[in-house]
Amino acid sequence: MAASGEKHRISCAMDHIIDAEMKGEINEENVLYIVENINVAAIETTLWSMEWAIAELVNHPKIQQKIREEIQKVLKGSDQVAESNLEQLPYLQATIKETLRLHTPIPLLVPHMNLEKASLGGHAIPKESKVVVNAWWLANNPDWWQDPEEFRPERFLQEERGTDATVGGGKVDFRFLPFGVGRRSCPGIILALPILGLIVAKLVTNFEMKPPKGEDKIDVSEKGGQFSLHIANHSTVVFSPIHEV
Repeated sequence: MAASGEKHRISCAMDHIIDAEMKGEINEENVLYIVENINVAAIETTLWSMEWAIAELVNHPKIQQKIREEIQKVLKGSDQVAESNLEQLPYLQATIKETLRLHTPIPLLVPHMNLEKASLGGHAIPKESKVVVNAWWLANNPDWWQDPEEFRPERFLQEERGTDATVGGGKVDFRFLPFGVGRRSCPGIILALPILGLIVAKLVTNFEMKPPKGEDKIDVSEKGGQFSLHIANHSTVVFSPIHEV
């Protein structure tokens, strides 16, 4: 069952879709297509991100241990990780964010089109232009991130140079936009983040994830599609139950 916060976000997403239809930005046929494909898009990209997260955790056993220790400290063995207590696990959340930063599943986000002539940074944008945002570069720009090629969740728990701005009454870090931002952001965020957090927590709590015998790390080479960025080569991962470690 969705938490109250999720219900609110789902409601807001639906409101935006209906509002866009009423304004003529999308037509009646588009509405059903959009709603039907929200879950499909969210699930597929979440699976890619899950594979990236597991691969990075295999290659960084100390990060696995930090997540495990955080869960043990916060929940004290009395409760299992659930969506309701994910917010109490900042290092786990930072690990999910770092996965999405380093391996942005949709590097250029979803293309958009401006309905009216506009300008941005002194550049004219003609009416009905296709607009794409290079979210991968924003998340890997060495001017904004320290050692961006390094998988380091701690960066989301420390102050680094950012490009914060206020959008809709809240601050947004424009270095990190795996789901876009604003009313045109990906509604799949309400599914992806809790799913990723819960699965990583369950795996780390119950298993130590390791590369196959005789290997130090697994391959995290990237393979890009038209819009996607996913792992190039699937690898074998050894799951050792914690009580046997």
